[in-house]
Amino acid sequence: MFEQLSVETPEQISINYQKAGIGSRFYAALLDTIILCLILFLGLYVNQGMIEYLSAIFGNWLGAIGGIIVFAMFWGYYMIFEIATNGQSPGKYVLELRVIKDGGYPINFSDSAIRNLVRLADFMPFFYGIGLIVMLFSPNWQRLGDLAAGTLVVKTPRKKSLSSNYDLNPDVPDYNVPIEEFQYKDWIQLDMVTNEELIRIGEFLSRSSSLLIDRRFELARAIAAPLVDKMGGYENIRYDIFLKELYKLKTIQETQTNVDDGA
Repeated sequence: MFEQLSVETPEQISINYQKAGIGSRFYAALLDTIILCLILFLGLYVNQGMIEYLSAIFGNWLGAIGGIIVFAMFWGYYMIFEIATNGQSPGKYVLELRVIKDGGYPINFSDSAIRNLVRLADFMPFFYGIGLIVMLFSPNWQRLGDLAAGTLVVKTPRKKSLSSNYDLNPDVPDYNVPIEEFQYKDWIQLDMVTNEELIRIGEFLSRSSSLLIDRRFELARAIAAPLVDKMGGYENIRYDIFLKELYKLKTIQETQTNVDDGA
């Protein structure tokens, strides 16, 4: 079951997500647990001789040490994948789910560490019993770990049907091309851009690299579309590039104006 979730960014623009329901999260967790168990059993089989040797040394303490190792493995499994793959464990990848911050940003190390440390409480008394109960009462289907870390699990299909606006490499680097090569410089009407709009564009550009690619495009479209319409429209525009060019041209214009006024 998926429901719409609207997140408002600091730029006061709403971004819509599909919330991941209990069913899809259950199957993702089940798949991850199966993978973890296979890793554990393989490790026990391969290291059986070493385990017998350590048992003779540590005696009854070996059980406690083994429990710590198993917990570290479960915790590290989710943390490593969530940090390395931008919020997706193998189970979440198969079910097309992703962990994000509740403001729409990718999660960082501390977010992943907190949500996965609390996973132990969610897992109690067996296979996410407490987590399931908490999710049933949470409007955004958050378990205890999500509430503690301020994270959400959302639906993010791997195959995206992008419009022709996004037919280029979506992971746009810093825009350092010469002004002579700008795509929209002869069409952009700088006098139509207000200071408030310029500030909003600057905030977006300063944070765009931290956004998920699809959200970056969605936010760029939301900011740029009213400006494009105000300037008369443009066919098949790349909104992210448009904003970068507009911001640089406007900044240069204001700098030149200040120099002329000072002269």
